[in-house]
Amino acid sequence: MSNVVRFSSHARATTAPGQLAPLLAAFARHRRRPGDAFWLKENAELLGILAACNRKLPDLALAVYEPFYDGIAAQLAFHPQYYRMLLSLTLSLEALGYPGGKSAGLADWILAAGWPQTEVNDLQRAETRLLLARAGQRADMPGLDARLLGFISQSEAFAIPNPRAAYDLLHVVFYLSDYGRQPLDLPQPACDSLHLLGCLAHLDGNGDLLAEVCLALRFAGLPQPALWRQHVEAEVAQFRIEALPCADSSDAYHNYLVNRWLIDANGGQGFSDIFPVGPMQFSLPRNMISPLREWSQALLSLGATRSSDYAAMRAACLPRLSPQAVAQADAGAETPYFQRFFAAFARASVPFCGPVPLRRVGA
Repeated sequence: MSNVVRFSSHARATTAPGQLAPLLAAFARHRRRPGDAFWLKENAELLGILAACNRKLPDLALAVYEPFYDGIAAQLAFHPQYYRMLLSLTLSLEALGYPGGKSAGLADWILAAGWPQTEVNDLQRAETRLLLARAGQRADMPGLDARLLGFISQSEAFAIPNPRAAYDLLHVVFYLSDYGRQPLDLPQPACDSLHLLGCLAHLDGNGDLLAEVCLALRFAGLPQPALWRQHVEAEVAQFRIEALPCADSSDAYHNYLVNRWLIDANGGQGFSDIFPVGPMQFSLPRNMISPLREWSQALLSLGATRSSDYAAMRAACLPRLSPQAVAQADAGAETPYFQRFFAAFARASVPFCGPVPLRRVGA
């Protein structure tokens, strides 16, 4: 596996491979306006991933966050709606080696103010419980684990394209395992859910989602299919880190972070790139139409003639598919869960509801 980083003609001075100070500085100073919601989100992801990789960073690298850390109490008091991101950032900084120990006091304030009771769904409650526990506080949430496990055990639901459900499934595993810090023994249906989602992510060619599936499998103590790991590892050389301002949130920063996180979690050198000094923009070549979308449209066109058999549907859909879409599915078909995934993905057992009559307003 090789790391190739190409810089644009505007590239500035670079640093030695694996030095993370420029990466932190780019996120802290150059991508978003400090303190706004996008800044909080991106920096919480970066620092959370580095903390999950058990990194300890030198004071010089972490010093870029001094203004944030010094003003964290005022930020929390004025923006309590962001308390989870603010506490997450503080905990990650301290785990990475930032001195101060403010997270315990923030957790006390959050509990006293009753903010955990304002959460409207169980995933947010699970994250809140985890963050408070890291800060030394206990938040009793009766029945939460049973509800979370019930949700992620609806296996076939995760074979249907649904980004929200995929995100929730993976983050339930992340929160229950504390990002791999705690052992996690999932019931078999929940393990099946991860594998079915992995089949979907591979068919989509979605390395971002596939890397998170592989991480969740690792945190659950389950093997990662070699095909999926190879897909993620093959993307390493395709990322481009350019010394350019990031105009919006459409770049591939998140894909880059989880890609390197998985490499690190699997024992490799996850963040060994050469980073430019100053602004950074992350890019990754993408196909205009994914194989998953091609397959969805082809299967939909078959109507009631769809079946759950991959070989039969391959032959029936072939005229509507690109060679890439066929090759991607054929490769996935070699993995153990693919036939079960395809049976749910094809939706052959879902009865056609028939034409729906139009109704006038007020009828």
